[in-house]
Amino acid sequence: MDPLTLQLQVFMDEVRQQIILPTIRSYLKLYTTMPITKLAAFLDMKEDAFRTCLLCFKHKMKNIVWTKGTSGLEGEFQSGSEVDFYINKDMIHIADTKVARRYGDYFIRQIHKFEELNASLKALPV
Repeated sequence: MDPLTLQLQVFMDEVRQQIILPTIRSYLKLYTTMPITKLAAFLDMKEDAFRTCLLCFKHKMKNIVWTKGTSGLEGEFQSGSEVDFYINKDMIHIADTKVARRYGDYFIRQIHKFEELNASLKALPV
């Protein structure tokens, strides 16, 4: 097998593996808790195949993020998706992580506004 054909085969396997992931993410964003059988039925998949797709989604959305150190490879794994989930028995429990980021951003902006206001009040003559 020549290298081009082999590389094309690996690429096409990856595409086939990931083609369903945006649809799964869309369904996960709609719910907070749902039975695996119900979500598999929505996607016209068998439960075992759907579990495999969920694990693939979880695996593909993990990225190493640099936190400290000199190497760009020193870091910790973080989810690259705004939707996170875990499976407990036959139920999928879904959490929207984007909401937490929005709250954090809001509080950080408010702290900066407070610091600016505090600095300008200190600059006023008494």
